[in-house]
Amino acid sequence: MGSGILNARPSSWLAAVAAAAAGKPASFPRAHAVILTSGYLSSHSFVNSLLRAAPFPSACALLLRLLLLHRLLPDHISLSFSLHSCTRVPSHQLTSLLHSLAVRLGHSRDVYVVNAAVSSYFTASGVASADRLFAEISHDVADVVTWTTMVTGHANAGNLKRARWLFQAMPERNVVSWNTMLGAYARTGMLSEARELFDAMPDRNAATWSSMINGLVLSEHCEEALRVFGDMVSIGVVPNEPALVSAVSACAQLRSVEHGAWVHAYAERELHGGMSIILATAVIDMYGKCGSIHNAVRVFAAMPVRNRYTWNSMIAGLAMNGGERQALSLLWKMQMAGVRPNDITFIGLLSACSHSGLVNEGRRLFDSMIEDFGIQPVPEHYGLMVDLLGRSGRVREAVYFVKSMPVEPHPGLWGALASACKMHGEVELGEEVAKKLIELEPRHGSRYVLLSNLYGSANRWDDMATVRKLIKRRKVPKGIGNTVVGNDIQQME
Repeated sequence: MGSGILNARPSSWLAAVAAAAAGKPASFPRAHAVILTSGYLSSHSFVNSLLRAAPFPSACALLLRLLLLHRLLPDHISLSFSLHSCTRVPSHQLTSLLHSLAVRLGHSRDVYVVNAAVSSYFTASGVASADRLFAEISHDVADVVTWTTMVTGHANAGNLKRARWLFQAMPERNVVSWNTMLGAYARTGMLSEARELFDAMPDRNAATWSSMINGLVLSEHCEEALRVFGDMVSIGVVPNEPALVSAVSACAQLRSVEHGAWVHAYAERELHGGMSIILATAVIDMYGKCGSIHNAVRVFAAMPVRNRYTWNSMIAGLAMNGGERQALSLLWKMQMAGVRPNDITFIGLLSACSHSGLVNEGRRLFDSMIEDFGIQPVPEHYGLMVDLLGRSGRVREAVYFVKSMPVEPHPGLWGALASACKMHGEVELGEEVAKKLIELEPRHGSRYVLLSNLYGSANRWDDMATVRKLIKRRKVPKGIGNTVVGNDIQQME
């Protein structure tokens, strides 16, 4: 730490202090000297301001140590700020140490310290520690924030039964308490319970409506989600960003460009054209999935700042709407903008190649993904390469690609290969692949139908009859797959 740091902003040298506390004991004397000469140890208010701004618990620990060295005991505010920092970088050990210090200094029953400790224990997965602390203070210290933190902690830990018991036992509730329980039900798909709670709420705010809408979207009740969104708007509640994003997502899932355009226009009107990156990206994704690619491009072009998700949404939208060449050009523009592609980016790019039969471009992209960007392929990448080669008639090359994969091919890949063999008349190769599929999934009816159809395309009726007998002998369930498969099996019989 040089002398020049004394003239820097507190946040600048606080980072150096944090470094000294994070495994650099030799730096401690210099950190001590800097803080001492800065004058920030002259009163609690100065130190508490630093503790509140501390980015890491280690920085708080060092500052508390310096206070104790100079016989300036941390007060309840110092300790609550320090405990809150543990919610940003969870550490059960450090939370326990800070909480123990608070107890020793006589602040064990301060509600701010208690609330910070309970929250930090839950963040560090210390559910038992949070429960023990709550049992000690629930009757005389706990306030509505404490109870709500307990409900939130147990809900996030997956114990909805305990969360509901605490919610019902609360001496008083505010809208945050109701929203916490509602959000827990909505996130886990317990829609009837969520709706019951929603209807019983004495007061609702934008977060209430947002939780209900988001829960419906997550559970794929998109039409109901849009009805709730419409009710929200009709009574004059201005949606927050999560509600708008959920509504746009519902439109995307329904492929309803009319509703999507209405939500988009409403958002632009209410936000005066100032949509966030998250919301604008959701709108681009919606327009792409609804086939309105010109509107997607318009929103994309108007964005002053874009992140990786924005670029990925635009690439995917172009890929599925006939703009394959434009999608490929965005990879270069994305890198020029300083945004590094990820595995989702290449799923969109390979999809564009597959849709337009750009085999050489697809090969180059697949290799570049691994060699230039260090991205390991996932099943979707392999599937798209197989689809690309199969569609272009390079079936044997696709089979070689699958057999040379460093991971075990999943059944979907073999299915794509068998379909490509049927499409291009590679009956013998398709027979080999289809039999491999049946070996992998002997109880999956559609695999037998695939082999049967392959024989039918080659007029091999005796082999079709053999497949029919095999289905009967193995008692393959007709419900496996989809209704079309079930009908095909019935016709085979």
